[in-house]
Amino acid sequence: MKVLSYNISWSKQFKIDWLFTNKGIDAFVVPECANNDNIVVPDNFQFYWVGNYATKGLGVFVSKEHKQIIPDWANLKLSYAIPIIIDDEYLLLAVWPTKVKDGTNDSYVNILLEVLEYYKEYISQFKTVIIGDFNIISSSKRTGKDNPYPIFDWMQEHNLNSAHHEFLNESYGKESLPTYFHQFKETCQFFIDYAFTNADIVNYKLYTWDETNRMSDHVPIAVEIK
Repeated sequence: MKVLSYNISWSKQFKIDWLFTNKGIDAFVVPECANNDNIVVPDNFQFYWVGNYATKGLGVFVSKEHKQIIPDWANLKLSYAIPIIIDDEYLLLAVWPTKVKDGTNDSYVNILLEVLEYYKEYISQFKTVIIGDFNIISSSKRTGKDNPYPIFDWMQEHNLNSAHHEFLNESYGKESLPTYFHQFKETCQFFIDYAFTNADIVNYKLYTWDETNRMSDHVPIAVEIK
C-alpha cells in the first residue's frame, strides 16, 4: 500500500489536481484540505473529511479499488484524526494535531498523544500507518517547548518506526531535507511531517520544494509498505 501525505496550505483545486498526478498512490492524506462542497473529488477515490472550517480541515482520499471502512470504534471527535481500515489488513490513521479557537489549548504533543492512546489497541491489530503533519519539530533534544520525544518514545514502545528515519538512516533533528518552510521562507526550515508504521517499509520519498512548484509551505512525503 502506498500513502502520500501533503499539507497543501490554503486549499485550492489546482493543488488537489496536482495530488492525482502522482500515480500509483492508494491513499492521500491532506491537511488543510477543504470539504467536498469546496473541491472536486475524482470519481475513482472515496473522500473523508473532518474539520471545524469548511475550507480548512483534514482530508483523506482512498482509491475505490480498495475495500475501505471507517470502523465503528472510530472517535471523530478527537482532534483532526481519521482512522480507515483498508482491505481488512491495513489501518491508515491520518493525523493533523490542530489547535482550534475556543477549543483545546493543549500542546500538539498532548493532542496527538490523546489520539494515539485512544487507538493503541487497534494500531497493534493491523499493519498500521500513522501519517500527516504532526506540527511537532523533529529534534535530538529531550527538553524545551513541545519536546517531540514523548511522541517518538510512544511510537518506539508500540513498535512503530519512522519511515523517513529508518529508510534513509537519518537521526531525529538531523534530517538532510525539511518538510516545512515557515512563512514560505527557504531560510526557515523544519521537519514536522512524519509517517510511522509497524509494517515492512518498501519505499519512502521526501519530495523537494521545487517538485511541487512551492505551492505550499510543506512538501509531500510518501511511504510504501507491505
